[in-house]
Amino acid sequence: MKKQRVLLNWILLWSNSLFAGDHDRAIVATRTATPPKLDGFLKEPAWQLAPAATDFLQRDPYEGQPATEPTEIRILYDDEALYFGCMMYDSEPDKIVARLTRRDNEIESDVISIRLDSYHDHKTAYEFTVLASGVKVDILQFNDAEDEDDSWDVVWDVKTQILRDETGVSANGPKAPRGWSAEIKIPFNILRYSPAKDGKNVWGINFIRRITRKQERTYWVLVPKSQSGFISRFGHLIIEGNLPNPRRLELLPYSIGKNRFTHPTLVEPTDGTHDFSSNAGFDLKYGLNNNLTLDLTVNPDFGQVEADPAVLNLSTFETFYPEKRPFFIEGTQILQFSTFGNNFGPGLFYSRRVGHGGDEPATILGAAKITGKTAKGLAIGMLQAVTDKKLDEPRASYSLVRLKQDLLENSTLGMIATAVARENRFPAFTGGVDWNLRFQQSRYGLDGFLAGSQTTQETSQRITGSSGKLRFGKDGGEHWLYSMSVDFTSRRYDINDAGFFRRPNDYGTNFDVRYKEDQPGKILRRWNIRADRHLRWNFDGAQLFNDYGLNARWEWLNYLEMGLRGRYSLPADDDRESRGFGLYRKPRSFSAGFEFETDSRKPIIAEFEQEYLHDAKGQRQWSTALGAEVRPTTWAEINLQLGYGRTRDREAWVDNPGDTLSLFGFRDTNEYDLTLRSNLTFTRDLTLQIYGQAFVAKGHYDRFARLVTPSTLVPYGYNGNPDFNEKAFHLNVVWRWEYRPGSVLYLVWTQARAGEGENYFTRVRRDFRDAFSLPAENVVLLKVSYWLRP
Repeated sequence: MKKQRVLLNWILLWSNSLFAGDHDRAIVATRTATPPKLDGFLKEPAWQLAPAATDFLQRDPYEGQPATEPTEIRILYDDEALYFGCMMYDSEPDKIVARLTRRDNEIESDVISIRLDSYHDHKTAYEFTVLASGVKVDILQFNDAEDEDDSWDVVWDVKTQILRDETGVSANGPKAPRGWSAEIKIPFNILRYSPAKDGKNVWGINFIRRITRKQERTYWVLVPKSQSGFISRFGHLIIEGNLPNPRRLELLPYSIGKNRFTHPTLVEPTDGTHDFSSNAGFDLKYGLNNNLTLDLTVNPDFGQVEADPAVLNLSTFETFYPEKRPFFIEGTQILQFSTFGNNFGPGLFYSRRVGHGGDEPATILGAAKITGKTAKGLAIGMLQAVTDKKLDEPRASYSLVRLKQDLLENSTLGMIATAVARENRFPAFTGGVDWNLRFQQSRYGLDGFLAGSQTTQETSQRITGSSGKLRFGKDGGEHWLYSMSVDFTSRRYDINDAGFFRRPNDYGTNFDVRYKEDQPGKILRRWNIRADRHLRWNFDGAQLFNDYGLNARWEWLNYLEMGLRGRYSLPADDDRESRGFGLYRKPRSFSAGFEFETDSRKPIIAEFEQEYLHDAKGQRQWSTALGAEVRPTTWAEINLQLGYGRTRDREAWVDNPGDTLSLFGFRDTNEYDLTLRSNLTFTRDLTLQIYGQAFVAKGHYDRFARLVTPSTLVPYGYNGNPDFNEKAFHLNVVWRWEYRPGSVLYLVWTQARAGEGENYFTRVRRDFRDAFSLPAENVVLLKVSYWLRP
C-alpha cells in the first residue's frame, strides 16, 4: 500500500508538470509515520519517498531562464506538522553567503523561502524564509502580496547545513552534494485552513530561492514581472486525507522590572531622581475554531519598542508615526481601511490613537482582537481596547469591526465601523465601505471607498462628514501602466478619534502613466519613467494644487541604482497657512532630486539623495541624505545615516497677534540629523540592537508682514522673537535572547534628552554638544516572557 501511494504521488507530479501551465504546477506531500529529526541533513529514508519540486526558473537577472544552480524541495507531513526538506545545490559552496542577523531581517544572504496559501483564497499567504545561517523570517502576506505584516512571529523550527565536501549521507545516495540544505518544521497549529474537500486538501504554494553573489532569484512557479498579482499565481500543494484540528491555545505571561532615573547636569544642576517599578501581564492566543483566532492582552508593556525619531514639523498637519507595538501590528492586516491618496495614512483606524493621546501615554488596561477568514472567503476582524484615565485624558474605550468578502476574480468588497467612547464625553463614530475589483487576471483594477464620520460637540450638536475615492488603473502589463482617480473629503469630515487623516474640505484628481522595461539590455538591467498630474480644490472654489511631476529610475548592469525626479507647481492657494485668516497664495515653484544606491551584495553599501527647490519669491531649499551600511563580519551590521536640510527666504506664517491678524515672515531653517543603527547577532537567538539619533533643528524669522489679501503682505512691526533652536538625543539598546522557542528575555536601556531655545546663530558643533549636555531620562528594563502551549 505504501509503495502504491508513493507511485501515485510521482505520477501526479509528473503528469502535472507535463501537461499543465506554470501556475498549475502541483506537488504532493507524503505522509510519514516517523517525523524527521531536524538537523539539516536529509538522511531519513522518508525523504527519498517524497517527490521533489524542481526545475526552478529565474525571475532575476534573466527572467524565464533556467536556474544556474538546481534546487530540490520535498514535503512530508504527520498529524502535527508539515516538514520541508530543501536541498540547494551549489557548485561553489565556499561562496555561499550565510550571514547572521536578527529574526525577520532578510539581509543580503542566500535564502530559501516557502509561501503557503493555506486558505487557498489566492490573496493571503504565510511566508517562511530561511537564511543559509539558519535565521528565520516569518511574514504574513495579504491583498495578493501587495501588503505584508513582518511582525507576525510564530513558533516553528529549522536547521541548516552548508555542505562543502562530498561526505555524509543524503536522500540522493551515499554522498551528499555540495551546496546547503535545510529541514523545516511548520506546525499545523500556526496555520489557518478549511476542512478537506472530498478527502483532499489543496493549498497554494510557491518556493523562492536567492543566490546572493549572483543576484539570482529563482521561482518554482515563475511570476513574471509583466503580470500583476503574486499569491494568485501560486502552484498547488496536495495533502491527502483529513488534516488535524489542533488545539490552538498559547499563553505568554511576562514580568517586568523597570528603573527610571535622571542625573543632574551642568544645564540643570538639580537633584537626580530614581523611580523603580514592576509589572506583570500576559498575552493569550486561542483558536475559536479552525478559522478564527482570539488574541487577548492584559496590562501590556511595550518597553522594548524603539522610540519615535525626532522630527521638525512646521506644517499645519499632524506628524504621522508608524505603529511599533507588537499587539497592534501582529495579524491586524484585516483591520486596515486606508483612505489612501488625498489624506495619506492608514485611514479609519490608526492604532496609535489607543494609549498614545496627550503628552504622556495612557495605560492600556487590556485589549482583545478576533481575526480570521471563513471557508466562504469572509475575512473578519474585531478589536476592543480600554485605556486608563490620566491627567489630560479620561478613560476610553476603542471598538472596531471589519469585514471583507472575496468576490469573483481576486476581488473584494468590505466594510468597517469604529467607535470611541470616553468618560463624560460624547462618543465618536466612523464607518465605511471599500472595494477592490480586479479584471483580466488582475491586469486592470477598479477600487475605492466611501466613508463617513459622526462627532458631537459640547453643545450636543452632531457633526457629520463624508469622504470617498474612485480609482481605475492598468496595474499589470509588460510596459505601459496607468491610473486615474477622483476623491473628496467634506468640510466636517473628522475621523481622528480612531483614525488618521490630514485635512477636510477638499476634492481633486490624479492621473499618472508609467513606462517600464524589466528585461536586461546592453547597458541597463531595468528602468522605468513615470509622469503624473495632480489637481485639487476646496469646496469654496480655491485651487490648492496644480502640479506636474516626472521621475525616472534605472539600474545599471553592475547593480548600481539611480533615480531622477522633478516637480513643477503652478501658483495655488493655501487655505490653512494663515491659521484661520483666509487664503495665502503660494508662488510658482520647481523642485528636482537625484539619488543612487550601490550594489547591495557588497560589504559596504552607500546611499545618497539630493533635493533642491526654488520658488518665484526667492525661496531656496536644499536637502542632502547620505547613508552607509557596513558589514564588517557575517554577524555585524552598522548603518549610519547623515541628513542635512537648509531653507532660505521661505515666506511662512509666524503668529496671529491678538487673534486679529495673520503675521508672516521670511524663514531660514537648518536641520541636522545623525542616526546610527547596529545589529550584532551572536547566534540566531541572541542579538544586540543599538539605535541612536542626534537631532538639531533651528529657525530664524525676519522681514515681518501681515497678510492683507492672498497675494499681498504689508510690512508690520513685530517685537516678538519666534526663532527656535531644538535639540534631541535618543538612544535604545536592546539585548534579546530567545532562550526557548517563543520565550524571550529583553534587557533594554533607553535614554532621552530634549531641549529648546531661541538662539538660531549658534554653531552646529555647539548645538550637538549642548544636546548631549541636556538632562537625560534613563530607563533600564528587564522583561521576561515564557511561552506556554497546553
